[in-house]
Amino acid sequence: MRLSRFFLASPLATNTVFDLPKEVLHYMLTVLRLREGDRLRVFNGQGGEYDACLIDVGKKSARLRVSEWHTIERESPLSLTLVQAISRTDHMDYALQKAVELGVTCIVPIMTERSVRLDPITATKRTQHWQKILISACEQSGRNRLPLLRPVTSLTQYLTEPADGLAYVLSPTANQALPLHMATPPTAIRVLIGAEGGLSDTEIADAEQVGYKAVSLGTRILRTETATISILTIFQMLYGDLS
Repeated sequence: MRLSRFFLASPLATNTVFDLPKEVLHYMLTVLRLREGDRLRVFNGQGGEYDACLIDVGKKSARLRVSEWHTIERESPLSLTLVQAISRTDHMDYALQKAVELGVTCIVPIMTERSVRLDPITATKRTQHWQKILISACEQSGRNRLPLLRPVTSLTQYLTEPADGLAYVLSPTANQALPLHMATPPTAIRVLIGAEGGLSDTEIADAEQVGYKAVSLGTRILRTETATISILTIFQMLYGDLS
């Protein structure tokens, strides 16, 4: 039977016992209906995972006994950075969830001309919401390391940073298709994807000026979340660990 997996933002070690945080406890007992003695897996995002067991379960409290350590790693050898323009809530949530499942290493939410505009307070709340999505996707997919979620920034500001490795910007009008064969397989790729309506011509040109290559995924216009899933899947199949 597949064991439930939980992320715990705390130090973990074999042969230790600690009280469970309220939010994790509620999900375990109320949603999944786990009971005392049930076995599960826990990880803290730093690699590997532990066997654990629920003990001392009460109405509003429970403890966890941590036991065997497993040096399991499920990270791709390809470092993928997703520079994702902020889109509508449901589209953005879906894109980030699937990006984590597909092994993305770093996510940069950016504000562009056609993206959803966020004030500082809303940006902070949305970032906290996205972090929960990343954690849940790691729990579901078996990943033991959390992708890095960068703070919300503007595209203009982000493009001032050096682009390590290969960098691509998706454009439905680009004349160049995504390269499918490289003499030297890359170890790091970053990709810039627009929100609903895509990136403006000026934004694409700005990205190209700092080293991004404009590429197209074909003749059809893809929704932003479809484009995210498609290009990450292609990269992982070509240079990562999808087979």
